[in-house]
Amino acid sequence: MFITPKMLMVATAIFLTVMFLPSLMDTKSFRKSLKKLLGDETLVKIMSIVYMIIAFLFLSVSWKLKGGWHILIPIIGWLMLIKGIVWYWFPELPGKLSKKYVLKSDNQTGIVGFIQLLMAIALLYVGIYIY
Repeated sequence: MFITPKMLMVATAIFLTVMFLPSLMDTKSFRKSLKKLLGDETLVKIMSIVYMIIAFLFLSVSWKLKGGWHILIPIIGWLMLIKGIVWYWFPELPGKLSKKYVLKSDNQTGIVGFIQLLMAIALLYVGIYIY
């Protein structure tokens, strides 16, 4: 197999850290750039294609829902595939939802960034110690 579950989890954790660490350091700039990014439908469609590619990487490792910790990879893969398809069909949806829930204030943006970093730490732990 080309991609191992351990490599996939660690790479995803690094990706989440690189993407959301700026949200904790400079929330105002991060919020402005996120508004700009999610407001452009072309960029949202490109991001949805990237999500679908990453989802297919997850599903290439395991697409069946097995028991134990191995169920985590297909769940992440299927959810990312659904997210990518929805974002591609409805590119205005991420902008509307982010304005409503995430981009209201700097505190909400920082909280979302902190939750994403906690998810990165959890994926790193699962990738290194469990798989």
